[in-house]
This record gives sequence, C-alpha cells and structure tokens, in this order.
Amino acid sequence: MLDFKTDEDAGYIELTVDGSIDKTEYEAAVQAIEALLKTHAKINAVEVVRSFGGMEPSLWWRDIGYGFSRLDAFGRCAVVTDGGWLGLMARFFAAFLSVELRTFDMKDLEAARRWARDGA
Repeated sequence: MLDFKTDEDAGYIELTVDGSIDKTEYEAAVQAIEALLKTHAKINAVEVVRSFGGMEPSLWWRDIGYGFSRLDAFGRCAVVTDGGWLGLMARFFAAFLSVELRTFDMKDLEAARRWARDGA
C-alpha cells in the first residue's frame, strides 16, 4: 500500500509505504507530486516506510526514470523507517543527490515532519 497526504500551501507531501505498491497507488502519488510542482519550484517530502513488500515489475523502471527526472524538484526529504537497510540505502544515494535528505527512526516521525517542513 502506498498512501499520501499533501499540504498544497506548504508544498509538502508525506508518503506512507506499508506493503506492496501497485500501479494505481504509484500513479496517484506521482500525480500529487506533479500537482504540487505546478505551484512550487521545490517541494519537501517525508517518506514513511513501515514495510516494503515490493512493487509491480513495470513500476521499477518507471520509478527510476521519474525519480531522475525530478531530482531538482525536492528541497528536503526525510526517510522514516525502522528497516535498517532502507535507511542505509537512502543515506548512500543522498551523497549523489542535490536534495537535502535525512533519515529518521519511526519513533522520530514528528521530528522528521518538522525538519522536512521547515528545516527545524
């Protein structure tokens, strides 16, 4: 499941992954991001990964292509997870990206939200 909430005024999106991601959920999230980018040069995001059960194979390439095409669209991104390998991967890729990325444990979700919204 991939769910999201947006704050259009703030240019903020929070994505929650809990299990497998299907095409409908993925495309809805992409449309939400694109809607925010119509009124904001950069958006901030929190991605909460409770569990990751994979996604449809066709979405892997779509996600890679979309991600690279929108690298400059994000200001701050917080990855919130207790899945150790996901945090390690996020920190590794952050070294190559212009986005300001931090990882947080699930117990620090509120701190992640504050940081992503206003850098505090």
